[in-house]
Amino acid sequence: MTNYKDDCCMGGFMPPMSRPRPQINQTILKCGTGSGLVIPDHLEVNSQLLNPYTLAAVSIDTSELKMANVKIDFSCIVSFADLTGSDLRLTFQLSKTYNSGSKIPLGTWTFERDIETSTETTDSFGFTWCECDACPGCAYYTVELINVESEGVYSRGITGPAINALAVGPLAYDY
Repeated sequence: MTNYKDDCCMGGFMPPMSRPRPQINQTILKCGTGSGLVIPDHLEVNSQLLNPYTLAAVSIDTSELKMANVKIDFSCIVSFADLTGSDLRLTFQLSKTYNSGSKIPLGTWTFERDIETSTETTDSFGFTWCECDACPGCAYYTVELINVESEGVYSRGITGPAINALAVGPLAYDY
């Protein structure tokens, strides 16, 4: 009679002391900070912002993890009032910066509304981004508003921006 827990995949019995230790994932959760924004008027229909507005930021240190997977969640409330036949398009960019200071754009997401009647509107907006096998170390993630197209829209604002980072992976050093 054998005990299935003691059978090795290689076909033989391995004493408990010689078995490899299972890798147990560790989790790091960091909550970031954000600030609201009243979007200034832009006369252009397509306005790529020369100085993007930073909406939220979070830093996370994954140096104690091996092959960490990092997940970033961002959310905010977009409020606006518009005239008949107007449209609003906001482009958000997630970037990562390491201690070296070089900024790496990771992706863009667009909030878009085409309005047929005059109204005051409040909408939620958010995105999730994942990076597998992230390089270990301290990374700083930021969400910026990089483009505003707001033909016929006035009183635009972004409130309640929230960002968090979640990293999961086995410990880099087995103590």
